[in-house]
Amino acid sequence: MLELIRSWLIGITCAAMIVALAEGLTPPGAIRKVGKLTGGLVLLLAILQPILGLDGAALTRSLTEYRLDLSAYSDSLEEENGELMKEIIAEQSAAYIVDKAAELGISCQVTVETVQDGDYPVPETVTVIGELDMAQQEALKRQIETDFAIPAQRQYYKSGGEGKG
Repeated sequence: MLELIRSWLIGITCAAMIVALAEGLTPPGAIRKVGKLTGGLVLLLAILQPILGLDGAALTRSLTEYRLDLSAYSDSLEEENGELMKEIIAEQSAAYIVDKAAELGISCQVTVETVQDGDYPVPETVTVIGELDMAQQEALKRQIETDFAIPAQRQYYKSGGEGKG
């Protein structure tokens, strides 16, 4: 690309030098006016030469390939954004549940699975790992059901490990 621009600028410079030399050598009068017109047309041709040399089919092909690449990249980026959003929502939901559990005096670890619902992912299932008695488990179930609308059937409780959040 730089080589193309370089050769174009050299062409314009050479044409300008030739036009200036010819103008300096022509006698005044009508011939000089015709020479100026001709010189201007030569300069205009030197400037427009890259545009006149364009291959329309190649340009169309290049633009089509560019659009396809851009579309593929856009789709890839949208998919990656969706995955990141799912992860963020799962992490934030889990942190919220751990905080609510701590308020209830429960030490646990929480993982949240999300599903795509419309434009945004929403929490679907919750797994709580910790040593919870039945009263604590019921209180946390109600809290999760109230805050996230996740029914008890999609809440899983496992005993084990100290809660790390």
